[in-house]
Amino acid sequence: MKTLFKILKLLVVRPGEWLASTPLMLYMTWLNYLLVSKYADIFMHTQKTTDFFDNFRLSGFDSLIYSTLTQWHLAFFVHRHPLLAELLWPLTQLNALLYACTGLNLAQVIVAAMLLVFALYAFVFIRRTLREVVGLGRIDANLLTYLTFSFAYVTLTYIVPDHFSPSMTLLTLTMYLAGKKMKKGKQFTVVQTVVLFLLTAGITMSNGVKTYIMALFTNGRRFWNPKYLFFAVLLPVAAIWGYAQWRYTTIIEPREQKKAAERRAQSAAELQAYEKAVADTATTFLDSASIKLEAKRRYQHYLWQVHERNMKDPWNAHKGKTISKTGFLSWTDISTPRWDSTVENLLGESLQLHQDNLLEDTLRSRPVIINYRYWFNYVVELLLVLLFLGGLWYGWRSCFLWMLLSCMAFDLALHLGLGFGLNEVYIMTAHWVFVVPVAISFLIHEKRGLAHLGLRLLVTLLTLWLWGWNGWLLAGYLLA
Repeated sequence: MKTLFKILKLLVVRPGEWLASTPLMLYMTWLNYLLVSKYADIFMHTQKTTDFFDNFRLSGFDSLIYSTLTQWHLAFFVHRHPLLAELLWPLTQLNALLYACTGLNLAQVIVAAMLLVFALYAFVFIRRTLREVVGLGRIDANLLTYLTFSFAYVTLTYIVPDHFSPSMTLLTLTMYLAGKKMKKGKQFTVVQTVVLFLLTAGITMSNGVKTYIMALFTNGRRFWNPKYLFFAVLLPVAAIWGYAQWRYTTIIEPREQKKAAERRAQSAAELQAYEKAVADTATTFLDSASIKLEAKRRYQHYLWQVHERNMKDPWNAHKGKTISKTGFLSWTDISTPRWDSTVENLLGESLQLHQDNLLEDTLRSRPVIINYRYWFNYVVELLLVLLFLGGLWYGWRSCFLWMLLSCMAFDLALHLGLGFGLNEVYIMTAHWVFVVPVAISFLIHEKRGLAHLGLRLLVTLLTLWLWGWNGWLLAGYLLA
């Protein structure tokens, strides 16, 4: 009963939070309405999961949640998102019930409602962190929380049918809980750690690593206690990885083996057709061995031509060179330029949309690197970076800030180091960008008088600019 009371207390949105979040929720409701309307004529009248993939276009985001709610299936990489499909199963049943009553596929509406709930709680947890952990006043906490949601790919995160919205909300929840415990000198219990890990890692495995980073900073040396280490860390990791592997071997692998067998059969049929063509068109007598050899040569030449054409397609051309073509290393990228990706994508598109190739998919038509048309976009980017660095300067003594920077460093190591998702790194913004306003809060917290008012004015202007710029471009795209 005591635990239930704590959970309810955590989830109750306070009157001040309702008031502060109202403008954001109205704005996000409008954007979700625009997105639903854009695809309603197709998506509300189909039960074919391929229709979502064929028609949904919004940057590099997937529509797999729409298809999962239409017909439940393991659409996600089970080793990266081990519990995501299972967590969506109740919503699939709800959609089936609504379809039976209305004759409409209301997956879009259900997802929009879910996204609004996630947006509300992300707002609440970030604001509470700034108020209760950092110690900001109400005005500054509200302002920095709105700055967070003014970032382009935070706004997008809470309107697209992808996994990033629950990821960000759960990460901000974990951040808030860790900050509160650190402030009170308490530690995460085994049960609390396991629940947070299963939720965060169940959505995306890399988020589970961040949960353990936060647990390490919160619990300190007690993290390495053999009992805690076994029951809170080793056992949950083994369980979730074992479950993902079981899902893969029982469902995904047989499906892949069937497809591979079909491809082999198709190749054999094509090669046989080439043998027949060689035999029918040969001007001189050829024995069967010569016919097979010539057919194989022509077929390999044809396959090479197909390969060359495919490599020019954005799906392959923009992926970058990998360390290995098998396993997790097949998701790496060692050829995409790091500096340009950082300026134009990681710190650019993530925060401010580019006008050219607006919200196109890198794996379909968008170039990997796009420059802004105007110099002032780079000024805005530079000001945000300087504010962030200023926050690090004034908050370097904070263990809480070092904890968040460690989580952020993990993301940067994945993206800029290994190159995971580097060609479209901006779609992962929700996993790390909430650290930026928290860092800036340390700068604002330390300043007094005119310096404080000046920083408040600067953050206000940046927030208004980002809301206006990103909102104008996004609304224009959704209304087109």
